[in-house]
Amino acid sequence: MLSLPLSLSAVAVLITFLFAAFQDWKTRTVSCAVWYPAAVIGGVCAVIFWVGYIHTPGAFFVLLVSLFVAVLCAVFSLLGMFGKADAKALVLLSLTVPVTPFAAWVFPSLAVSVIVNAGILSLFVPVVCLLYNLGKGNRAPFWLMCSGKPVPGSSAKNQFGFLAETVLESEGRVEKQFVKMRDVIFSLRQSPERNTRNLREHPKEYAKTLSLLETCDTIWVTTGIPLLVPLTAGLISALFGVSAVDILLTLLL
Repeated sequence: MLSLPLSLSAVAVLITFLFAAFQDWKTRTVSCAVWYPAAVIGGVCAVIFWVGYIHTPGAFFVLLVSLFVAVLCAVFSLLGMFGKADAKALVLLSLTVPVTPFAAWVFPSLAVSVIVNAGILSLFVPVVCLLYNLGKGNRAPFWLMCSGKPVPGSSAKNQFGFLAETVLESEGRVEKQFVKMRDVIFSLRQSPERNTRNLREHPKEYAKTLSLLETCDTIWVTTGIPLLVPLTAGLISALFGVSAVDILLTLLL
């Protein structure tokens, strides 16, 4: 759907995604100010776009889908199922670039296609982790072989992820136990010291944990996936017509 306002909005959002993905990769945080320029530019362009296209067949349905996706992403963020930066990115995309201006579409939601594309790309992460650990001769429960790696205990706080082993001191001896996969979520809620970010930002509060980690040659840490990276890759591919949703619907219809 070629449209100048939509094209300008798409370019602004794409630049924002690229910058935010870089920040997410480097620090796993994205500053709030990153989203403001694209929100203003995209908001104005989206209004102009809808004024001209709202009466075309199917346009109202596209608008409803865009609003629904935006609200859903916001709710998921409030429930802790999405990171705040990831939710902001998807809400921005849903409201300012409802469809791509650079390719024909079957499914009327760019945001949904981006999410599906990103999900497919993210499936490569556990495969890469598994191959890496097998190649290095690392051994751990299978779920952890696919989602983490061992690092020196002294540098664990500098990683992006969560401690996947419990470190205990008993009678002068330090012992380690793997966290079970089914206990990971509850463990993180009950034991904030597992979050390496907490160890990094609040060293005094978690001094005991840091002291125990110093005595460990290695400790397993899960790989913190910067979700904005696959989301950005999914956006680039979807903008130019490569959408897993479209491919599937084209085969079915």
